[in-house]
Amino acid sequence: MKLIEKEILPFQEKDFFFPIRDKVDYARIIIFATRKLLLNINNDDIECSSVMKLLIEKMSRLFFYKEKKYFSISFPFTVLMEDGKIIKITTLTGKTVNNQYLSNALLVLNDEQFKLNPSLLDYYIEANNGESHGINILEEIFQSEPAYIRYDNDPKNEDGKKHPLHHLDINYSSYGTYKLGLNSVIIENNFEDVLNINTNCSYLDK
Repeated sequence: MKLIEKEILPFQEKDFFFPIRDKVDYARIIIFATRKLLLNINNDDIECSSVMKLLIEKMSRLFFYKEKKYFSISFPFTVLMEDGKIIKITTLTGKTVNNQYLSNALLVLNDEQFKLNPSLLDYYIEANNGESHGINILEEIFQSEPAYIRYDNDPKNEDGKKHPLHHLDINYSSYGTYKLGLNSVIIENNFEDVLNINTNCSYLDK
């Protein structure tokens, strides 16, 4: 098992902790997370209250933790490590992922033309060579299953068994999401264990 942990600096929290509503939001988080993984920098001199973890076993998942709310999504890339450090990240089809290509992908997401018509096919026709690398990255992200799940501790909206204080939100879209109520808080290690296919299965009470 590989476990890579990165602290999220206070000014970076806005890049990760926002409502995920669609594949564009998912792609945006993957881009920022991959950027962070490629930077082998320690932040020991800065106090951080949130963290990102990449857990690689048979599955590959990102975990984000902030206070009593955290979530997890699939990580659609392959990570090559040496001496405990990341030396290369590629797409599942073998394309190299670097900071330049990630910046190109982010430029596409932020482009007004793409926002008006979020179609990679239409955008590709008008793209230049630099943008095409970003489009290739985005295409593979969009084809991936986000596998979104969020643990929520939500006293503000607590409403008995309809909206329990502790619950898991499964899926991000309004037409596909559902909740699983929990009797108590779930700690980080347990959250990761539930989603790790190599550990014992968790059970729902009848």
